[in-house]
Amino acid sequence: MPTNENESCSFCGHPRNEVPGGKLIRGGSSLICADCSISASEILGRSLKEPKKDEVTIGTPKVIKAHLDQHIIAQERLKRTVSTAVYHHFKRRSTVGIHNANDVEIQKSNMIVMGPSGSGKTETFRALSKYLRIPFYVQDCTRITQQGYVGDDAEDMLRGLIQDAGGDVKRAEWGIVLMDEWDKLARKSGRSASGYRDVSGEGVQQGLLRILEGAKVPVTRGMGKHSSVTTVGADGQVKSNVDIIDTTNILFAFAGSFAGIEEIVERRINRKSRLGFGSQENEKKKLTINDSYDHVLPEDVLEFGIIPELLGRLPIITSTHELSESDMVRVLTEPKNAIVRQFQALFAMDGVTLEFEPEALLEIGREAKKRPTGARSLRSIVEETLASYSFDLPGEDVVGLRITPESICGRGAAVVTRQNVVNVRLA
Repeated sequence: MPTNENESCSFCGHPRNEVPGGKLIRGGSSLICADCSISASEILGRSLKEPKKDEVTIGTPKVIKAHLDQHIIAQERLKRTVSTAVYHHFKRRSTVGIHNANDVEIQKSNMIVMGPSGSGKTETFRALSKYLRIPFYVQDCTRITQQGYVGDDAEDMLRGLIQDAGGDVKRAEWGIVLMDEWDKLARKSGRSASGYRDVSGEGVQQGLLRILEGAKVPVTRGMGKHSSVTTVGADGQVKSNVDIIDTTNILFAFAGSFAGIEEIVERRINRKSRLGFGSQENEKKKLTINDSYDHVLPEDVLEFGIIPELLGRLPIITSTHELSESDMVRVLTEPKNAIVRQFQALFAMDGVTLEFEPEALLEIGREAKKRPTGARSLRSIVEETLASYSFDLPGEDVVGLRITPESICGRGAAVVTRQNVVNVRLA
């Protein structure tokens, strides 16, 4: 076929005499030049390599933990346990839907996470879900009731997971649910709490078994509960606002401080140490709270109040430790989104360089140790310290603010540097 000099590339619009080699490749009624052909090939290659929306790219347990190290201070035991558990959990994904005589069914690694308030339990799972780009939802177990659990509260929990998945039910089915403050329900039915079983506490746990094991739960879209709506579209197709989510592959973590379990652990250890010939009746081991978390056994959790049927579906027990004052300082300064870095960025927007003296950081750590909420109180303390400066300094001729130990929570003055004036104390 003779060439036509008036022909041009259908993609870039360049005429034949301006494209490389003066060549155009014909495809049907369209023409493409060499440059556009190469660009299309590169774009197609990248799209084939990119993971699909519902796929999870996951590294080895060491790689996962290395990421958690950037966000979570200390808590080595929890980070190692969670990294391994999640790695195994998503290896299960490759076995789903494959059935032959040689297959081994791999069960989920649901877990119990114990630790003081504000020690990083929730933040560990939140950082993990962001890294893996998987849906994540925190369920406050103090709002769960026996009567409403399977209907209302399970629907709320799963609806939240679906919303975090952007409405993609299939993605939500491989998400993580953190059952926070679970111990508040478990201890009500503990054997040591009273002479009888608490019907509500035990009933909630019984109601959870089906969800934990794997069930197809109807969840209505939108805010209303039990407000299912069925409509018929113009094409004659029946449509419903109810999603069916399968909980079989959702990873559940039960978190709480489990206050009082240290007494159970200590009693068990001392009871066993007094058994046998030559044992000393008056020798009793006194455990710290961190020691207690390290030595918890399933039998201790059972005595605390988690029913055997539920405990059997939670094969992993791990814990966090109380953060020391030095750990608190590291939480303030080391993570990628550390509190100090956040406020330094905020003040920098107003042209103010914010600094914290080392002793000031230690003072914040000491103050946080006095409060019952642990590391959660760190931001509150920094907010209290910077409150007046955040109000007064914007728009002024201030270029620097140095926080001193005396200025923590308004007990003294910070050092303010103004333009052409150094070290002015702002009362």
